[in-house]
Amino acid sequence: MKEYSSPLKIDYDSKYDDRPRTELLQMVTETPQRVFEIGCGSGATGYALKQKFQGLEFTGLEPDEKAARIAENRLDKIIVSDIEKVHLEAYGIKKEYFDLIICADVLEHLYDPWKTLFILRDYLKPHGKILASIPNTQYINLIINLLNGHWTYEKHGLLDATHLRFFTLNEIKKMFTGSGYKIVRCSFAEQPRLENIQWPADLDFGKIVLKNITREEATRLFVIQYFIIAQKVVS
Repeated sequence: MKEYSSPLKIDYDSKYDDRPRTELLQMVTETPQRVFEIGCGSGATGYALKQKFQGLEFTGLEPDEKAARIAENRLDKIIVSDIEKVHLEAYGIKKEYFDLIICADVLEHLYDPWKTLFILRDYLKPHGKILASIPNTQYINLIINLLNGHWTYEKHGLLDATHLRFFTLNEIKKMFTGSGYKIVRCSFAEQPRLENIQWPADLDFGKIVLKNITREEATRLFVIQYFIIAQKVVS
């Protein structure tokens, strides 16, 4: 009999890559005093930031105990909990304490990321920022696979089996603005060259032909992940 296999069976070693997120590190250009990372894993990114900014106080939250034990040796403080269940005051976290909160590949895993972002506002200093990375559901390969009848969950990537929410750029913008932030920077990994095309243009993907689309519309089809910096809006 064939053994049952589920994409939800994810062990620690496959779930966490113990390397810093260099693309996010490059986006932190202002010197922070206190940083809070949701889903800090084994603390590789936090440790790299502490090396980049001397004197930085770095707090991490991580639900996986094995990862958290590693992070304890790298970061200043570790909270072993789920961000949607934790009461941060119980761990001595004060309101308006952090300059920066990092949510790297986290929001899509939450039941209510909108509520989480709204709550995290209270723990940012006035004009403090959120740094987030979020997968793009508008990626052309996902669209093509969907039109061919496939939406297959995997252990990693855009269709990670633990993803609960799916976002396009428009929905990312709505989530942040609706939760009390303004987006001050949006970037993404390097894309295929689109410079030598006369826009608007038709794009032929075999069975799918997109007619008369702009360069901006085309760009969104080739983005795998967006990197967002959003600033807390002060009333």
